[in-house]
Amino acid sequence: MDRTDKLINNREPKRMLVMFAVVLLLGAGAWYLLSGVIADAAMEERIRGALSFYSGQRFTDVPDDEHVDRGEALAEGYGISADMSPRLMGGYGELRRRVFLCGLGATAALDLIWLLFALGQLFRVYGGIERVRAQCMKLSDDLTAAPPLIGDDMSCVGRLAESVAVTGKRLGVINSELAAAKGELADFLADLSHQLKTSLAVIRLNSDILAQVGDLPNERRTQLSDELTSNIDGMEELVLAALKLAKLDAGAVAYEMREQPLADTCNEAIIRIAPLLREHGVTATLRAHGEVRLVHDRAWLCEAVENIIKNALDHSECTEILVETEALPSAVKLSVSDNGRGIPQEEIPRLFERFGRASKGRSMTSVGIGLSIARKIAVAHSGDITVYSEEGAGTKFVMTFLL
Repeated sequence: MDRTDKLINNREPKRMLVMFAVVLLLGAGAWYLLSGVIADAAMEERIRGALSFYSGQRFTDVPDDEHVDRGEALAEGYGISADMSPRLMGGYGELRRRVFLCGLGATAALDLIWLLFALGQLFRVYGGIERVRAQCMKLSDDLTAAPPLIGDDMSCVGRLAESVAVTGKRLGVINSELAAAKGELADFLADLSHQLKTSLAVIRLNSDILAQVGDLPNERRTQLSDELTSNIDGMEELVLAALKLAKLDAGAVAYEMREQPLADTCNEAIIRIAPLLREHGVTATLRAHGEVRLVHDRAWLCEAVENIIKNALDHSECTEILVETEALPSAVKLSVSDNGRGIPQEEIPRLFERFGRASKGRSMTSVGIGLSIARKIAVAHSGDITVYSEEGAGTKFVMTFLL
C-alpha cells in the first residue's frame, strides 16, 4: 500500500487534513483580528510621534506626554489630535495586510509542519500494520513460518506483531496436533476395519455353508453356528469398546466424581468379570491395605480394573490374580498382578496402543482396546498406569492416583 492508498483508504489522514483546514481557518480569523489590533497600536504610536516631533522633540526620541500635548495644541487648528482614529492614517491598510499575511503564513507553516510530521508517523504505523498483515497472510499459507518482530518492543505495532507471532506458534502446535490426531484416527479406523472384516468373512462363509449345504451333519452344523455366535459376540464387543474409546478420546465423558471406598469399586469389577474368571479357572483376590478412599467415578474406574483383569485372562496364562489398594502420603495406589508367564520387555511400550496384543497371547478373540481405555480412564482421574513384568514370574499393573 503506497502513500496515496493510505491517504484515500483510511479515515485518520482525512481527519488530519480536515483538522489542518480548521486550524488554518481559525488562524486566519485570529490573525485578522490581531492584525487590526497591531495596526491600531502602531498608528496610534505614529500619531504621538508626529505630534511630539511637531512640538520640537527629536524624531529619534520616544514621544512623551508633554511634547504630545504641546504638539496637539499647535495642530489643533488642523483637526489633528492624539485621539483621532488611527485608521485615518495613510498606510494603515497596508500595515494591517502585512501583519495578517505574516502571521497567517507563520501559522500555516507550523500547521503544515505538524501535518507532515503527523502523517509521516501515521504512515509509518500503517506500514508496520501492513507488514503484520503480510505476516498473517504468510501464516495462513504456512503455519511453520516464524514471523519476525516488527517495530519497537513496547509500541502498539510491536505488541501486535508479537501477538501474531505467538498466535502463529499456537496455531502451528494445534495444526501439528490435528495432523497427529488425523493420523491416529486413520490408523484406528484401518485397524477397526481389519478387525471387522475378519469376523464378517467368517460370518459370511459359515452362513453360506449353512444356506447352501442342506445335509450337513448336526455336529458340523453346531460347529458353524457356534463360530457365527462367537464372531458376532466379538464384533459386538469390538464395536462397544471402540465407541467407549472414541468417547474418551473426544472428552465427551461426564464423570460423576465423588469420594468413595476404592475397595468397593475393585470388588464390583471382580464380581462383574467372575463368569470369565470361572471359565478360565482363575482365582481373583482383593486385598485392601486399610480404609482407602478416593474421589472417582465408580462405573468408569470399575471398567478400567475389568479391562486389566481381562487382559491377564486373555494373555498371561495365569491361575491367580491379586487386586490391591493402598493409601500413600500423597497418592493412592491400585495394583492388579498375576502369576502368569509375564510380558517381554520389548512389548511393554506397545501395551497401551490401540489393537495391541501380546505376541504369544492364548486368546486371539480380545479386541486389543481394553488397556488403552484403562489408561485414559486413569489419566482422567489424575493418575497413570505403570507396568512391571518379568518373564515366567508374572505381571503387575499399578495405577497411581495423585491426591
